[in-house]
Amino acid sequence: MRSWNWRRVVIVTVLVGLTAGGLVLWNVIDPGHATAAVALACALAVVWSATDDETADPEWTHLDVTARAGGRHDVSDLGWSVFGRDGRVTDRVVLRIRALAATRLRAHGVDPADPAARPEIERLLGVRVLRQLSSTLPPTARTVQTWLDAIERLDTAPTTAHTAAHTAAPPTAPPTEENRA
Repeated sequence: MRSWNWRRVVIVTVLVGLTAGGLVLWNVIDPGHATAAVALACALAVVWSATDDETADPEWTHLDVTARAGGRHDVSDLGWSVFGRDGRVTDRVVLRIRALAATRLRAHGVDPADPAARPEIERLLGVRVLRQLSSTLPPTARTVQTWLDAIERLDTAPTTAHTAAHTAAPPTAPPTEENRA
């Protein structure tokens, strides 16, 4: 068993005793309460002294992780950077999705910066997706899933059906969100 720090106990007890004696002298508290305060301070000083542990805090063992080919931590890092503290998707991810949509639209011969191309963009992505992509509000994970589904429906290269006039039927509606996991 290790020894107590008696110096600490004596100093705390003397200081509290002098303070309590001064308060009794000035009639702030009665001698009974002053004695109780000194006894309590002495007991707390003894506990403080007895539990004062000067050993170093143990640390977790460090495991060396070797990165193997194809086993990088990019996916984990990307997963942590997708959502902000509020649970919404971060601006960084939204900007990346907008750039992806613009690239896919350009592959279809549609300039996303051209206001006259809005009807064609609405036909390719959908009115709701275009409105949400243009919004400044941070989206939820389900909204981003809807965006990515609409962008994924676009082929990387336009086909004759995409270059035809607006006589083609609009794409079928995506499956309802209730059925998604």
